[in-house]
Amino acid sequence: MKTIITLMLCLLSQFAGAQTGLVNKQIQNDSYFPARHRFNAGLLTTYTKGNPPPILLGEVSYGISNKFSVGIVGGTLGTLALFGVKVNAVLFQRGAFRTTFKMMSIYYPERNGTFLFDRTNKHIMPWMLSTGIVDVEWRSQKNIRWSLGMGLTETHCIDGMKKWFSHRSGHEAEEKEGELPFDVLTTLKASVSIPISKKLTFRPEAFANFQKGKLIERGQHKVGFPVIASVCFVYSF
Repeated sequence: MKTIITLMLCLLSQFAGAQTGLVNKQIQNDSYFPARHRFNAGLLTTYTKGNPPPILLGEVSYGISNKFSVGIVGGTLGTLALFGVKVNAVLFQRGAFRTTFKMMSIYYPERNGTFLFDRTNKHIMPWMLSTGIVDVEWRSQKNIRWSLGMGLTETHCIDGMKKWFSHRSGHEAEEKEGELPFDVLTTLKASVSIPISKKLTFRPEAFANFQKGKLIERGQHKVGFPVIASVCFVYSF
């Protein structure tokens, strides 16, 4: 009897070790989902001819669980400062495949005058951008994560939104569809997360913005560009 119990305990310990190894592999080099009660810190940059350097964003994420994280974002686009919050959640996961929901809301403060290396005098009203995307992701045996997603991006001017809500609450005027103070775009996203070490991950990604089934025109919307490419380095603590 003792031999059988000992054998069962050995089998259980081996199974538990295998499960732990699988979980560790799933969360290792995961740039969007730090391990439970752990932090990820990232540094993102991109390049556009329309903005002066430096275009630099920093982000810190905290793992509520292995499948849910919250974070903060801050930095500059070269012409404006920005800061915001982000939320990531795993919707479904089986083996190396999973679907996720990622949402980010960014606030751009008012600019009046010059900013960093942009020496031109400009006045830009404060505005906000929010993006929600559902991603499909596959993880290879080398822990490279390939991701493709689709969602919506909304932008609005803070003052315009305040006036719109005051008009609606006071029944002073009805806004026509073309006069709404917010802009909604369809966004496609593609990214790949490549491990550099057990702690450091390199993540290039690209966003394409559409309206009415066509790529937006450059400069016609607050997002600025129809396609935005960036690179991000993420370190897991």
